[in-house]
Amino acid sequence: VSLPRCPEFEAWRIATADELHVTHLRILRVLVDRLADEPARALPFAHVLHGLEPRDEALRADIRRLSEAARQSAMVQSRASTTDPEAAPTGETVTPQVWPAAEIQLRPAPERVLAQEIRRCTTPDGARLAYSLSGQGPPLVRAAHWMSHLELEWDSPVWKHWIEGLSAHYQLIRYDQRGNGLSDRYPADLSFEAMVADLESIIDAAGLRRVSLLGISQGCAVSIAYAVRHPERVAGMVLYGGFTKGWRKRGNEREIARREAMGALIQEGWGQDDPVFRQMFTSLFIPQATPEQRNWYNELQRNTVSPEIAHRIFEEGAVIDVDELLPRVRVPTLVMHATGDAVIPFDHGQAMAGKIPGARFVALDSVNHVLLGHEPAFATFVDETRRFLADPEQTQQLAGPPASLGINRSRQYITVLAAEVVSPLHLLETEDPEEAIREFQPVEDRVIQVVESHGGVVTSAADGTITAAFGLARATEDHAYLACRAALAAKLAVEELSQGGIQLRAGIDTGEVIVRQQWTTEASKVELAGAAPRAANRLMRALHRATIAATERDFRPTARKCVRRGQGADAPNALSGASAHSLRRLRAPGLS
Repeated sequence: VSLPRCPEFEAWRIATADELHVTHLRILRVLVDRLADEPARALPFAHVLHGLEPRDEALRADIRRLSEAARQSAMVQSRASTTDPEAAPTGETVTPQVWPAAEIQLRPAPERVLAQEIRRCTTPDGARLAYSLSGQGPPLVRAAHWMSHLELEWDSPVWKHWIEGLSAHYQLIRYDQRGNGLSDRYPADLSFEAMVADLESIIDAAGLRRVSLLGISQGCAVSIAYAVRHPERVAGMVLYGGFTKGWRKRGNEREIARREAMGALIQEGWGQDDPVFRQMFTSLFIPQATPEQRNWYNELQRNTVSPEIAHRIFEEGAVIDVDELLPRVRVPTLVMHATGDAVIPFDHGQAMAGKIPGARFVALDSVNHVLLGHEPAFATFVDETRRFLADPEQTQQLAGPPASLGINRSRQYITVLAAEVVSPLHLLETEDPEEAIREFQPVEDRVIQVVESHGGVVTSAADGTITAAFGLARATEDHAYLACRAALAAKLAVEELSQGGIQLRAGIDTGEVIVRQQWTTEASKVELAGAAPRAANRLMRALHRATIAATERDFRPTARKCVRRGQGADAPNALSGASAHSLRRLRAPGLS
């Protein structure tokens, strides 16, 4: 349940979700540890845990160890099943008994039945969307593309192998684009912005904190836009058969004329009983299809979307343009494209990969826009996807200067969080420096991870002090609230990681700053000039113990309703002319 117009309930809901997430992590860790002697049983829990905590290097090592142990165990069991060691004394040869074929029927091994669960959600503008979940493993969300129907695709000769191949290794989340399939058939808004908002709604409705994205065709542009807006929520992105500029934006007069003729055919022949008009699209999308596949795809077009909506979506796709977003993609990306694709030419995929920092490009030997199950290109697609998503950051070594946030020398109103790890500082004075760093570094890394997962941009991190800006990479009205949430979550994470031995103090202030972004050969650096960074750091240093405190300027009407606050020793009047308030926790609705 989500109530966007009730800040009190939303704050309580998010806080409760955070607590449940921590509990979920603890349970998974206990299961992995207790099942260490049964690697085949422990491995699925380890993979789920890795999907929630992808940066945990120790967990990656555990998964490799469990995988190897599970393979060794399977080999031992396989060898043991061929002979019975108790059937003959030591040194005697065991001859397996041969049964006549007519006298025995071998029972086939039970097959795992794949099922999908169809759910529905409502977008902020009131559109009803249908989405489905199938398989187990790390979440993989397929961004919607033109023409989909969750129920018809499930057993179709065109899409079934996609669903089965991906659901075998991931929790696959699919959804019907507005205007298609089981979603609202006649929505008012079919713009590209609505498409991106729908992906946001699906991921939120499914309760997913961090996902991998799969973009196919038009879904590539939607995935790119989402990844730029929410980099902290995307573990990796696979793009197949996509484009960054729609056919009108590309400006090729011959292509525009050809596409306009296709649009006229959509309006005139899409809904007719005679499939001759729809056959033209089928021949473009899957030229190597069997008669069964061609007939099914012909009918999918008519049963999925009306002629009017099909034409509107076709025209909306013509004006898509995410080309300027490509240098700002900051998540590991794999791009694949069929060499003979007649719908989206091969060079579009190459150009897309070339503009995304560090993206890897794989050419697939196929002429089909939708890869078919019998062709080797589909097996290559699945193998490359699995290999990439197993560890996106390791597979993709980012090359060249990092993407610009698009904020250089801009004046922005943001919230600054200054945090310091308090307890380990004595280690630097009393213990060996290397030992102190070994204990200290994981704590600092965890704080940075939590801050970035809440949308913060870390501007500095050294000697246990971390400064981050909220509302910087993406404009948002609730940046003060996000900073408060991040500080409280970081404090909890630090205490959990150290079992209470290490604590965190933090100061928060909001104000207008000048932003500068500088580049080196290996990294970029964001610098903030203004009163807010200084005030946040002064407040943090003035705190006498592990406390989260914010200045009065942070408590706009929304923030006042979302957090408890107090005054006194925990939050001293550290700033001239401004009072400060300590943050305890997010407040549940109904509390005054």
